[in-house]
Amino acid sequence: MTKEHPEFPTKSGLYPDVPADEYHRWPYASQSVLKVMRNRSPLHAYLYMHEPPEPTPALKFGEAVHVAVLQPELFKERFAVAPEVDRRTKKGRETWEAFLAENEGKTILSQSEWETCIAIRDSVLSHPTASKLIDGPVEQSALWKDKASGVMCKGRFDVINRRIGAIVDLKTCSDASPKRFTRDVYNYGYWLQGAMYINGAHALDIPAEFFVIVAVEKEPPYAVAIYNIMDEALIAGENELGRLLQIYAECERTGVWPAYPVDPVDITLPPWGFNEIEEAM
Repeated sequence: MTKEHPEFPTKSGLYPDVPADEYHRWPYASQSVLKVMRNRSPLHAYLYMHEPPEPTPALKFGEAVHVAVLQPELFKERFAVAPEVDRRTKKGRETWEAFLAENEGKTILSQSEWETCIAIRDSVLSHPTASKLIDGPVEQSALWKDKASGVMCKGRFDVINRRIGAIVDLKTCSDASPKRFTRDVYNYGYWLQGAMYINGAHALDIPAEFFVIVAVEKEPPYAVAIYNIMDEALIAGENELGRLLQIYAECERTGVWPAYPVDPVDITLPPWGFNEIEEAM
């Protein structure tokens, strides 16, 4: 059975207007936690869940992009542009301190980051398909119980598009071309995320059958591509999701979150390693 955490939400449902940093502290199974479990171990997943890592500059920038695109009316309330001052000088320090006092509670972006967020926003919102996909409640934190495992799960839906029955997710990337982004879908576990979010939507009676990604490049010309994750990938994600949630449920039940196998494991070279050896001979 899932343990209750009275200091956090415990009832299934959608929770709008929850700040991202608060959502990340909810100690429940998320697609990020399960990906850590899949790629490393249950012990790594437990640490990630209960002691979330400090947001990296890349994650902070990604959050800024999400707000700029999905909640543009809030962008200036939550973010501010750092002034270009020399903080080694007295005047520069005074200017910087005054700036921080005036923008207390805001995330500080460089001028370049700010301009990139605006450029990405304009590119997405002017795209004939992407602009229509961003139609519905945005940044909805969700909590639901997985029926098969009994595990309490969480997700943060970028857009719930009820008109087409889809959960729409905004992703920044370096290359949005189909050839490259196909690899991103696998490497970053978007196939697993899609399966989990659709399951979560169904658990909350949200009519969503599709997981659609709006991919936008982080460099000029900030090109946009739209990808619908196909059923075969979502089925693979659902199968893997079921396996991971059963492991998670057993760890919760026993209180034991194992790391790597205790017994020795046979190991060899990866296939590409043998290929490199052959090419060098």
